[in-house]
Amino acid sequence: MTMNGSSDTRFRDSKFSRCFSSAGFSMVEMLLVLGALAVLFGAIYSGFERLSRSYTAENVKAGTQQSARIGVETMLQDMRLTGLNPLGTAGAGVVAATPTSFQFTADVNFDGDVDDPFENITYRLSGTNLEQVNHLGTEVLLENVTALAYTYFDDTGTAIPPANLAARLVDIRTVGMTLTVSRPAGRNQQVSRTYNTQVRCRNM
Repeated sequence: MTMNGSSDTRFRDSKFSRCFSSAGFSMVEMLLVLGALAVLFGAIYSGFERLSRSYTAENVKAGTQQSARIGVETMLQDMRLTGLNPLGTAGAGVVAATPTSFQFTADVNFDGDVDDPFENITYRLSGTNLEQVNHLGTEVLLENVTALAYTYFDDTGTAIPPANLAARLVDIRTVGMTLTVSRPAGRNQQVSRTYNTQVRCRNM
């Protein structure tokens, strides 16, 4: 009788042990699961980081393009008025021209002189700032400008050499402009936008 009880007890213990072993995980299995999870989460993080960088870059691209476009359009609107002299007494025209700076006057209020606000304007590159110089002083029109180059053309469409500009200011009829804006866009990324355009000085 005692022997049968002991046998039953051993049988139950053995069965319980097998059930417990089959329900649990060994150390090797746990390490394998942890390794798989690490790979999975690493892939998820990498994908999220790429998506975040792409989103940041696209935002910077849009902002850079928008600000550069506004800056260029402002310049073109003003530069078209170069030489505006409706009464013939203002002496308006090109004051100075270099590959990185353009100064001009215009009688915008038709009073016969160029001494009033925004009648004597300079657009120039100073460091990485595109500056407008007017009666109020110097204002930064656009930041992060990495290049600004002016090219000047006469009435035949021929480019005037930089060395001859000072002596041929009255010959300038068209101003070509190349403007490049660059901004950081996340980790080790840079976004650049370049505008190439020309403006006809209608009053010259």
